[in-house]
Amino acid sequence: MSGEVEESGYAELAAPLDSYDRVLKAVHWSTLLLIAAAYIAIWASHAVATKEEEAFLTHLHRSLGVTVFVLTLFRLGWRWHARIPSLPTDLPAIQKVAARVAEYVLYALMLIQPILGILYINARGRRVDFYFLGELPPIVGTDKMLAKQAVAAHDIIAYVLLAVIALHAAAALFHHFIRRDDVLNAMLGLSRRRGPTPP
Repeated sequence: MSGEVEESGYAELAAPLDSYDRVLKAVHWSTLLLIAAAYIAIWASHAVATKEEEAFLTHLHRSLGVTVFVLTLFRLGWRWHARIPSLPTDLPAIQKVAARVAEYVLYALMLIQPILGILYINARGRRVDFYFLGELPPIVGTDKMLAKQAVAAHDIIAYVLLAVIALHAAAALFHHFIRRDDVLNAMLGLSRRRGPTPP
């Protein structure tokens, strides 16, 4: 009996995986919403009428960035042990490599961008007020030159991050509507398709 259970367990692990697990799906979509909220908060902070509103939105932007950083670390740790759906077998090798490279570039940007923001704030002699619950300890001391370099890099990477997210979304839509495979379905948790539509 135990042999049958063990064999069944091995068969389950060897079987193709249709979807990401619930944790990875929840973290994926939560991260997307947090990043969108962070961009909206900082853009809105330049359009509000009062200093108080600007300060509130700026603090919110910083808190959201820290949350994205922590969630990305958790996501990478969880992914390390989780089973991940494979890319379609008929996908050209160069596209498989590009997909994985873009994915890990996105992870890197989601870690680097909040760090640059924290460096900028700390180098100006300030601390991140995390959702107005308390200030996070600084990671560097006051340094005007570092502050200028950090904010310059932060501004550049903000646009790079948007571009990579747009590329990631475009690729997902390409798989869903053009190739008609299960790449997007794996993150949405929808039923499998039969594969790409023949020409």
